[in-house]
Amino acid sequence: MSKYDWLEQFLALPEAIPCADTFRRVFEPIKAKVFEGCFRRWVESIVEAPGAQVIPIDGKALNSSYDREQGQSALHLVSAWSSEHRLVLGQVKQDKKSME
Repeated sequence: MSKYDWLEQFLALPEAIPCADTFRRVFEPIKAKVFEGCFRRWVESIVEAPGAQVIPIDGKALNSSYDREQGQSALHLVSAWSSEHRLVLGQVKQDKKSME
């Protein structure tokens, strides 16, 4: 129910939360590079120069992103987070788990 309450802040939900297929059909046609450009411009419009703002850096390994049969290790991401804006400022894929 908490997801419904959260989503209801942004969407009219007369028939409950849409299924995963509906979200897929909405997001699938979005071109990643175009979205990235729009998202970066939006972030720049709300986030001023960091100045004294603390930007936490955090590394994570994505669960179930490995493939033992193919010898592929888990995907490792390093993220920069704006605590003030509750927003991920950027993510970088790492080849392997290492110092952030």
